Amino acid sequence: MSNIRKDDHVKVITGAYKGKTGNVISVDKKNKKVTVSGVNVRKRHEKPSQTNQTGGIIDKEMPIAISNVMLLEGSTPVRTRRIHEKGKPSVRVSVKTGKEI
Repeated sequence: MSNIRKDDHVKVITGAYKGKTGNVISVDKKNKKVTVSGVNVRKRHEKPSQTNQTGGIIDKEMPIAISNVMLLEGSTPVRTRRIHEKGKPSVRVSVKTGKEI
């Protein structure tokens, strides 16, 4: 199970987009992929539809491996751990600082 969720601010730590940051658009837990805004952008041909009236060539963010991104706390990447307390939902905590994320 991953500690990366939708709308988290992450940094790409390896691959062609190393060093780029962005917000997580979607998480695919089954295939262990995440889609990050502004990262791995590709050109895609789309037919006209209800949402895209004109169609044509659009820029689309494609998924990358979840192991290639790291959660950001402020501007520093951090590893996270889950803390379980009886009667309360689990929370994500920074390994280094111990702060709740």
